[in-house]
Amino acid sequence: MELVLATDAQKAERDRVTHAAWGSPLTVEQFQQREARLRAHPWCREGMRTWLLMDGGRVLASCETLAMDSYLRGPDGAHVKGTSEGIASVFTEEALRGHGYATRLMDLVAARMEAESPAPHSLLLFSDVGAPLYRRSGYHEAPAWDWRLPAAGGLSTHAVDALLCDGDVPLMLEQMRRPDVPFFLWPSAAQVDWHLERERAYAQLLNRPRPEACGAVVGSSCVLWAMMARYDELVVLLMDAGSLEDAVALLEAARGVAHRAGLSKVVIWEEPGTLPWVARVSGAVRVARDGALPMLRPLRPGLPPATRVDFPRALWV
Repeated sequence: MELVLATDAQKAERDRVTHAAWGSPLTVEQFQQREARLRAHPWCREGMRTWLLMDGGRVLASCETLAMDSYLRGPDGAHVKGTSEGIASVFTEEALRGHGYATRLMDLVAARMEAESPAPHSLLLFSDVGAPLYRRSGYHEAPAWDWRLPAAGGLSTHAVDALLCDGDVPLMLEQMRRPDVPFFLWPSAAQVDWHLERERAYAQLLNRPRPEACGAVVGSSCVLWAMMARYDELVVLLMDAGSLEDAVALLEAARGVAHRAGLSKVVIWEEPGTLPWVARVSGAVRVARDGALPMLRPLRPGLPPATRVDFPRALWV
C-alpha cells in the first residue's frame, strides 16, 4: 500500500463514489459541480490536497487536507504564525471497510506532514463517526455542544449597527479579538469565504435565495454566519461579543435573517469565548452535537490538549 496524490481525473471519480455519503440533496452531477467549484476557490487552490491509499491500481481509501493558519506562543510570549492541516472527506467504500485502510491512510498522511519542512503545528478533523477510529491514529477529541435558536419572523435588525456582506469579511476578521491562549487556529478571510462559496453553490444548485447578509456588527462586537442549506440552518462561523446585550442583538439579527431566508434555526457551536453570552440568551437550547466532533493530533511538542483548544465553526471542513 502506498500514499499518492490524486490526479484531477481521480478526484472526479472519488466525487462520484462519495456522493452517497455527502451528496444529498444534490444529484451526483450537482455534487460533482459543487466539488469542482469548491476546489476552484482560492483557499482550496492555495492549500488543498487529495490523498489516495493505493494498492496497485485500486483505491482503498481517500481524504483531503487543507492548510489553515495556526498560532503557537513562543518563549517570548508572542504568537508565531504557522500552519495546521485540516483533514476532510475521509472515505472507504463499504465493500472495503473493516480492514484498517482508513487508519493506515491517517497514519501515512500524518507521517508525510511530519516530514514536511516546516512541519505543521497539528492535524485537525471533525469526525462524523465518533472518536475511536481516529484515536488509533493519535487524535484526541474535544467536547462538542451546540446552542440552537429558532428562526423568528418579526425580528428587526435595529439593535445592530449594520448587516454585513461578503466583502466585509476581511475587515471584520481583523477587528475580532483572537484567543489569548498558548495555541489556537484562526481562519483566514479566504477560509471564511470558502464557507460562503458553499452557500453560494447550494443556493444556485437548489434554486433558493441566499440570506441577505453574512453577519452583523454592533459597536466592537461582530458575528459571521453562513447558510447550511442541506440542514436548513444558519450556522454562526465566528462571534466576538463584548457583552450580553451585544450577543442578544447579534443573535436576534441572525434569527431574523434566517427566517427571511426560509431556514428553521440558528446554530452556535459552544466555545469558551461565546458560552458566557449564549447560555444567557433567552430561548437558546444546548444539545450534544450530532457529528462534527473536533479532534486534534499534535505534530509539534508543547501543544495543549484538544480539550483546551477553541474550535469555532469557521474551522470546519
